[in-house]
Amino acid sequence: YAMDLAAWRAAVDCDWRVLDVAPKELCAEHEVMLSAVLQSGQALSHASEELRGARSVALAAIRSGDATALEFVSPQLALDTTFILEAAAQNLRVLEVCDAEHREDRELIRAAIKQNWNALRYAAPFLRRDAGVCLEAVQQHWRALLHCDEAMWSDRDFMYQAIRCRWQSFQFLGPDLREDHELVLEAVSQDAAALDFVGEKLRGDAAFMLAATKYHHMALTKVLLQEDPAFWKSVVQEIDDGWRLAYVDYGPSSLCDNPEVMLAAVKQNVEVLSCGTKKVRSEPEIVEEAVRRSWKYAANVNAASIVEAVKQDWRAISLYMDHFYQGPTDDLSKLIESNPQIVRDERLNGNAPVMLKAVRQEGSVLRYATEELRDDDEIVFHAVAQTWRAMEFASLRLKGNEDLVNLAIRQEGLALQHAAPAIRGNARFVMMAMKRNMAAFRFAAKFLHEDTKFWDELVRKFPTAWVRWMRYGRGEPSPGF
Repeated sequence: YAMDLAAWRAAVDCDWRVLDVAPKELCAEHEVMLSAVLQSGQALSHASEELRGARSVALAAIRSGDATALEFVSPQLALDTTFILEAAAQNLRVLEVCDAEHREDRELIRAAIKQNWNALRYAAPFLRRDAGVCLEAVQQHWRALLHCDEAMWSDRDFMYQAIRCRWQSFQFLGPDLREDHELVLEAVSQDAAALDFVGEKLRGDAAFMLAATKYHHMALTKVLLQEDPAFWKSVVQEIDDGWRLAYVDYGPSSLCDNPEVMLAAVKQNVEVLSCGTKKVRSEPEIVEEAVRRSWKYAANVNAASIVEAVKQDWRAISLYMDHFYQGPTDDLSKLIESNPQIVRDERLNGNAPVMLKAVRQEGSVLRYATEELRDDDEIVFHAVAQTWRAMEFASLRLKGNEDLVNLAIRQEGLALQHAAPAIRGNARFVMMAMKRNMAAFRFAAKFLHEDTKFWDELVRKFPTAWVRWMRYGRGEPSPGF
């Protein structure tokens, strides 16, 4: 050899193939062989027996990208499970060229899968039919199913677990499982994109598509039941905001003319009626349901049906007045019974017969009567008979009517507050009011506080009247009151 060892080492660093003619002692040097195998795993074929068994050198050879370097490692190392696992982490193809017993080692394959799910590709056939091993790979990536035995694609329990791990696994379902509602819905529940892989048979199955829609509303873009009213009716009835899905977002225009579906939708949200055709909006059953939910939709019904609208809101009377009113009728009487507040309408608050019927039912509506009707004896007496509070809205003339005041005080002594000043200065009426409610005293005229005769009679009739005398009967309130 004309070159010294240092020169040979430098040559190997440049090109491992120099080892073909290099001195044999170089093949036993760790650093030299490490430099060589990093260039090519094949360089390990030149290593000494000792270095072929060196884990660091063997792993470096495999790391270089050449899994076939495994054939040059020592037999002892090639049978070492831990080494094979470490080597597989460097280069997965080690599992392809390693001894068959490693590919049949369940624990080794499971450990390799944890490092890289593609390890399943090199597992022994029986392990690629092992549900536990396969699921560990699928948990990392659904494409691991490509390496499972195809028989697993028809194993319902396994595929259900696979889909639960990764919804994309659904694409590998065997022919006999592709229409299994539970399996497909498990995928759909995770991601609406699963619907892109659903077959036509399922997309035309009302029960399946309804269930899918409950998970993702966009499922309605894939449905093959666009013109099936029964399907859309079930959407409206069973899904929150189903009326919107049917009439605004996804449903066909033909639904606008379908009374059965519209009725179901109105029961969910009355506003959907605006989507219906004129014919549908005039359907008695639909309009009746709409009015039951909002008086604003009463314009399309007969006078008798407006009663339901008026019960909800007195303002619905405007529809009756605009379209049906022809003077006092039985219909108007029913509307008053339904809601006396309708006299708030300016077209009714000056109508004496209407106001009389209203105050008989709810005396406080007297407040909405015109000034003329507030001075009507019959109307005001009936209003006060219904509630003493109506006294507040009577005319000043009638507030001084002793019979009317007497009628109010018999109900509640506090009615004295609404009487005319002359009545509140009348000792007889004040004491009559106090018999009903002692608090009525505070509404008595102040000049009575100086009337000794009034106090004499008051103290005799009311045992506690002296307390009021102490405060009011001596001029300014006494200290402590």
